[in-house]
Amino acid sequence: MSRGDDPVAVARATCGVHAQVQASAELQLAARVEDLVQEDVRSALWEERSLVKAWTVRGTLHIHPSDELALWFAARRAVSAEANELPAWPDPNGVVHPPVSADEVAKLRAAVWDAFDGRALLREELATAVVERVGTKHEGRLRSGFAFFLSELCQGPPQGNKITLARPDQWVANWLEVDEQEALREVLRRVLYAYGPTRPQDFRAWFGADAPFEALDLDEVDVEGHRAFVLAGDTEFPPATVAVRLLPEYDVYVMGFREREHLIPERVKEQIAAHGRGRYEGVAGVRILLVDGVAAGLWERKKRNKRIELRVSPAPRLTRNERAALVDETERIGAFLGLEPVLTVE
Repeated sequence: MSRGDDPVAVARATCGVHAQVQASAELQLAARVEDLVQEDVRSALWEERSLVKAWTVRGTLHIHPSDELALWFAARRAVSAEANELPAWPDPNGVVHPPVSADEVAKLRAAVWDAFDGRALLREELATAVVERVGTKHEGRLRSGFAFFLSELCQGPPQGNKITLARPDQWVANWLEVDEQEALREVLRRVLYAYGPTRPQDFRAWFGADAPFEALDLDEVDVEGHRAFVLAGDTEFPPATVAVRLLPEYDVYVMGFREREHLIPERVKEQIAAHGRGRYEGVAGVRILLVDGVAAGLWERKKRNKRIELRVSPAPRLTRNERAALVDETERIGAFLGLEPVLTVE
């Protein structure tokens, strides 16, 4: 994980940056781009629009280069059957909303698409615009959430703590649709290049659906006794680098590498099992101290006024060089956030 690329190049090379947690997405980019600051990421998303945030891989929020969003949407459509009708749905408050017929779904989708005029809209504004077009029958469902439309939309700039939504062909310059099956093959090719060797079940766990491995020219390799695949000829890998990294929750290094047991020594597994999020989400949901590519402990962060407090819990004792590198990593995070870093090693 060398540093030096720009955020767009990193989002491209990693097949999207997991962004359910905005702070995590920003820190993932900061770990891979030299001298990046938080405002650079937000400017790329909301002003330059060179990056875009949308529901793509596994139907979860990811940050992609804007010129690739059509590719990722097309790949998702290739493996997702569009709902012709929607069953009754209990919302998080326990209210059961009536089913939506196929004809009503089509009208709702058309109304959502028609509601945008180049602007990003709050959920409430979008719901109001749709109700004005189709009536109030499903207003309760619309105001409870747009989960059944999100795969078609991207995010605009937040307003306070609320997200806004945008029509991707209006938000992204020079929008061009991509053939769905071609897009799925291209996504598979990129994942193999970024995270291979990869097995079909690894791709399925990462993307949420199968892909046509047989459609690509691949080499089969042996990985500790089981079969996996790489792109034909892509059998040489760069040498491991000596590095200490503080990876945020849901970092692509963990999310993309599906044989995670190789990354997690037994002592770190015990830390994860004792962690609140770790008990339910495993290594994906915790913040990992990474030493030379392998998990070496956990860490936490907390903002207090103009300080960012980092508490690191290594599993093995750190060497003098590793501790010095950890101090550098702490200062990098502080510089990215524009806060004074305070490091505690337990």
